[in-house]
Amino acid sequence: MVNREIIVGTEVPKTRDGTRTVTKIDDSVGRIQMRTGVKTNARRYVTKEMIQWAYNKIQSGEKFNAKDLAKEFPKEYSQGDCVFSMTGGILVLLGVAEYSPTHNAYIPKC
Repeated sequence: MVNREIIVGTEVPKTRDGTRTVTKIDDSVGRIQMRTGVKTNARRYVTKEMIQWAYNKIQSGEKFNAKDLAKEFPKEYSQGDCVFSMTGGILVLLGVAEYSPTHNAYIPKC
């Protein structure tokens, strides 16, 4: 699903206003890189494994927050908090999740 929907140039929603642009997809290591800097060219990545984990949580009716993601993927999460919204934003784009400010988490889309 991610391979068809997410391509270079795709705009991924943030938890708040705005989007992040996919700048590179490296299938050899399963990474999706996005531009995270507003005034800089900073880039961070998420992995397809992270997206699959989050997708499975959402599909089973569970929510996930930044702490859940950090616990499951400490290396990737060490890049910064933006990794949480990058992962969840892909699920929002795919139409299976939405961000809940009340829970500070991504939840299944009703």
